[in-house]
Amino acid sequence: MGEMRNMNRIKKEQAVTLIALVITIVILIILAVVSINMVLGDQGIFKKAQEGANSMHDAEMNTQAGFNSITDEMDKIISGSNTQNPELRQDTPNAPEEIDGMTPIKFIEPTDSEMGSVQETDWNDNTWYDYSESKWANTKSEDGSMWVWIPRYAYKITYNNPENKSEGGTIEVRFLEGTSDTYYENGELKTAKRQTTVEETVDTTSDFYVHPAFTNETSINFANGGWDSELTGMYVAKFEAGFPEGNNETPSKKSSVSYTEDTSWVRMIETGLTYDSTQPARNWLDGIYEGNFPQISYPVFQPLTYSMNYINHNDAYNICKAINETGNIYGFTTSSSDTHLIKSSEWGMISYLSYSKYRNQWTRYSY
Repeated sequence: MGEMRNMNRIKKEQAVTLIALVITIVILIILAVVSINMVLGDQGIFKKAQEGANSMHDAEMNTQAGFNSITDEMDKIISGSNTQNPELRQDTPNAPEEIDGMTPIKFIEPTDSEMGSVQETDWNDNTWYDYSESKWANTKSEDGSMWVWIPRYAYKITYNNPENKSEGGTIEVRFLEGTSDTYYENGELKTAKRQTTVEETVDTTSDFYVHPAFTNETSINFANGGWDSELTGMYVAKFEAGFPEGNNETPSKKSSVSYTEDTSWVRMIETGLTYDSTQPARNWLDGIYEGNFPQISYPVFQPLTYSMNYINHNDAYNICKAINETGNIYGFTTSSSDTHLIKSSEWGMISYLSYSKYRNQWTRYSY
């Protein structure tokens, strides 16, 4: 009997355990259904997460569209292409070309407590130059020589008294885009004129003319000192050619060009005499070379430098052409630069810009 009671008790415990297990399974199934519905249902977590992601994506797209719109408008203003606001159009000088061996530089003005200095920068520095603020783009080559960028422009001269031009006047300048002849005036796109035939007489007091130093003049036999191609601008030496060493730290290095004369016609101010005269050719480095015809040292274009003298036009022409030859001191290459002796048209190009509204306190005393 005792064994039967034990067996009955065991059966009852098993039955209770089984019922509890079933209840547990049912509860787990209910919880699973609820959880799945919370995660995957129309109001579930995944649905809400997807909707949130979509909303965030839409917000990002709207924000980017807003930024793009602002950027486009700024580009239009800068480039002068905003047709809805033509008064915002403006002339923008062509950006300086990147030349091997050149590094952009900025001049830091002196203060009461600090001396002025030259600071190197990079080609992407948007504070490097600003022609509208008379801040021209300056660069330095590897030897320390300094160069300045003259952007392509058109000009017009207005004399105070057309009957007596010696009374002076004003030079107006309009920067041109790329190699085009177009500029903006009061929001209106205009085209500058240029000489089209050899016989044509140019009147730069009546309209704006593209400065010939930037133009292709092959069709008019280079009547005004132009080129065989259109130029966006040109670098010119900031200082006159001088000898290395002495007041600068550039070591002397001989070029491939030699002097060709052992005498030179010298102004009396150079000799201390009361008349101009023929003198033995010499230079600061080699002294009187008396027929030895030494090779010409690469010139430097730096301030406070002893100027090159006792040199004829032929030798000056040849040494300027050799500035970008292999082994030069500047870092120039023939593929990125075309060096030459400055022409009258290019001197005029510099002078006109330096006497326009874009001049600054340094431009009239350089080059």
